[in-house]
Amino acid sequence: MGLVPGEKVGPYDVVAPLGKGGMGEVYRARDPRLSREVAIKALPAEVAQDPDRRARFEREAQLLASLNHPYIAAIHGLEEAGGAKYLVLELVHGRTLGEVIGDGPLPPDEAAALALQIAEALGAAHEKGIIHRDLKPGNVMVTADHQVKLLDFGLGKSIESDASASSSAHSPTMTIASTQAGLILGTAAYMSPEQAKGRPADRRSDVWGFGCLLYEMLAGKPAFEGEDVTEILAHVVRGEPDWSRLPPGTPASLRALCERCLAKDRAKRLSDMSVVRFVLEERAAVAAAIPPAARAQRWPLIAALVIAAVLATAGVTRFLGPKPAASTGVTRLSVVLPYGDELRLTNFRPVAISPDGATIVYVARNSDNVTQLYRRALDTGETAPIPDTDGARTPFFSPDGRWIGFFAQGKVKKVSIDGTGVATLADASDARGGCWAPDGTIYFAPTNMVGLSKVSASGGETAVVTTPDRSAGEISHRWPHMLPDGKSLLYTVWAGPGTDEHSVVRLDLGSGARSVLIKGGDDGSYVAPGHLVYGRLDNLLAVPWNPGERAPAASAPITLHETPRMENEGGSAYDVSPAGTLVHVPGGPDRLSRQIVWVDRSGHEEPVATPARDFEGIALSPDGKLAAVQISSGTTEIWLYDFARGTMTPFEVSAAHSSQAPVWSADGRTIFYRGTRNGQRNIYAKAADGTSAEVRLSEAEGVVQSPTSVSADGKWLFYTEGGASVKGRCWVMSLDGSKTAHPILDPGDIDGQISPDGRWLSFESGRSGQQELYVTPFPGPGPSRQVSVGGGVQPLWSRDGRELFYSNGASVMVVDMSGAVGTPRVLHDDRYRPSLNANTAYGISADGKRFLRIRQTRPEGPLNHIDVVLGWADQLKK
Repeated sequence: MGLVPGEKVGPYDVVAPLGKGGMGEVYRARDPRLSREVAIKALPAEVAQDPDRRARFEREAQLLASLNHPYIAAIHGLEEAGGAKYLVLELVHGRTLGEVIGDGPLPPDEAAALALQIAEALGAAHEKGIIHRDLKPGNVMVTADHQVKLLDFGLGKSIESDASASSSAHSPTMTIASTQAGLILGTAAYMSPEQAKGRPADRRSDVWGFGCLLYEMLAGKPAFEGEDVTEILAHVVRGEPDWSRLPPGTPASLRALCERCLAKDRAKRLSDMSVVRFVLEERAAVAAAIPPAARAQRWPLIAALVIAAVLATAGVTRFLGPKPAASTGVTRLSVVLPYGDELRLTNFRPVAISPDGATIVYVARNSDNVTQLYRRALDTGETAPIPDTDGARTPFFSPDGRWIGFFAQGKVKKVSIDGTGVATLADASDARGGCWAPDGTIYFAPTNMVGLSKVSASGGETAVVTTPDRSAGEISHRWPHMLPDGKSLLYTVWAGPGTDEHSVVRLDLGSGARSVLIKGGDDGSYVAPGHLVYGRLDNLLAVPWNPGERAPAASAPITLHETPRMENEGGSAYDVSPAGTLVHVPGGPDRLSRQIVWVDRSGHEEPVATPARDFEGIALSPDGKLAAVQISSGTTEIWLYDFARGTMTPFEVSAAHSSQAPVWSADGRTIFYRGTRNGQRNIYAKAADGTSAEVRLSEAEGVVQSPTSVSADGKWLFYTEGGASVKGRCWVMSLDGSKTAHPILDPGDIDGQISPDGRWLSFESGRSGQQELYVTPFPGPGPSRQVSVGGGVQPLWSRDGRELFYSNGASVMVVDMSGAVGTPRVLHDDRYRPSLNANTAYGISADGKRFLRIRQTRPEGPLNHIDVVLGWADQLKK
């Protein structure tokens, strides 16, 4: 029996029925607490007793709760009354898209604008691992101000489904008007061919549904019609839309987009909503940039470019807009990676362009979780992996463009552009950039704590080129770039905790003389015919300069339009060819605005009331009352957040030094951390209540020491130490007053986490060829057992020691450790901020039900495209 006006569902007062569909009855209701109207959705009485229907209803609540997007109707809660469950939703005022189309076909610009909003909503859902599966005009609301709201994820399912699910679980039930449940879910005229055949749906099924909506907006009629369901499904599976129904003035780009979205073969269909979104965004940008009188003349060329983007198969190249009138030599486009691939930004500079500007090489992780180099030809669009480059980072070209230098497995290597001839040249345990000189010498920074070294591209002995001046507080030299004369190079000196202490320096390779060119910059490059370009946070700056000059003139730098990403090790994700073509991975100031959130095991978020800051890491106190938060603000600082009072107070903050990687003692009285002091990075400790000065626990020089965990009895501190001559390694220090320390495990075994009972030490290691998680008895001896499958980093134990958590890409995994090592499973999956320190990636509540995470204020999706600016050097001239 349905609800009646005046009836209560929890605190909500039912006002009137709104409608009824196969997956629920919907009512208008009022929330007296907030004086707002809501929509309440309940299962129809005739299916309320069906366990499968109830399960789908509850799943809809979980799916909607994980989505937060302006173009998706929000969920306010889940209520239960009288044995029935009700979903409380945002009440959207407006008309359905079906009602809007009922007035006649939409003008192309209006259709494209609505389609772009739908594409953004679907893209956001797909990034959460959710597909809709029931796109139709009735599930899209259009408000009075032409804003889209996507409704009814009741048929949605997680993309990563349980492999053991039955085939019927993959086959949704058709929207019904009777009580009979069919074998196929969805609305016949809008379901994809694979759904019509009862096969599993994926992202491409939503791409098909989107194509149906776009066609109907343009034509005013559904793409697939018939007198009954059987005829409609036959048309979907075997027929084609009547393309003659599209008005004669339909832009070629929109028609091409429809055609590729409605390809019956999923392999030929556009594979991702990000591609759809790119095409629509660029069409809108072009239309906005061109005066109306000129559109008719220039539109055929623009349409051809957009169509080319749609038809690209090995990764899309998208047109970023017309040439600006003031710089006619500049063309902007974007290279989209093949479906499932994602750029690896932990590699600092993940992209390089060949000297002739024809080929891009980049570092990406594919859908099999393999990170390697890829080669992309800009003229043909051909993309191919480069074999034997697993784990690659920071590629750079030889001057003739025939070879690529890169770093992998703690070595500097080279490989020919055609993917043959991989050779290992020298050790580089934690490299910070490299360059290739005309005489065949490769200059590189082996780690983040030493100066530059060099080795012949043919192999041989390694020689030291520069040594940091520890007396001046220099930490390291990094990011070398060869100048055109081949006799001098640029590099960055890190001499303190803040960006103002980073300097771009020129080194004369003959005399060894060096001169400071830029104070307060990172990763400098020379761009002919006369500019020095460098990074600062996510900004790219330039000053006029010629290599014959001692230093740039004292003039204010120009902040450029491009905003390549810069991670916290100072390497900007950009490269420039001698011909003046720029490639970069776009970033921007929004990346540096982050918030702290609680995330439960299902992925539902609850924000913590802190102001948006550049939060870098977080560690939860044992009693859960405080969090040690690492914040970047010129220096890197540690602050303490009090959950009860909602206050953020400084713990270790100084303009003269930097502190990172906080770890709590088991009793919560002490915080251990890495301190950067006078060019050294050692371990310090300080009372959590601030009643004592910091104590230096280690004094090793030329290494980076990062605490990772403390034993429950307070006797042992575990930390990772890495340096120029050795790979990173797990160490243990006695806290009995002697501060004696020794390495444990093997080189390359890092980030040790001691279990609460002190019997097991978890750690990560690349001994299998990729980073995996292991456990070994402590203090030993005993064999190590692999815990993770398919990659694992950043281990953390639950407080009771029965579970071990770790990160795998964007996923938090959990393994049952109460008996034998269990099978890893995904706990929640989203794009939270990664941390370079294992112990500050996330915090775990005492009951193991919630995780303290850091996410961007405006979360972004997968990094799957590289921006390209042809003729960029011409822009600098102007």
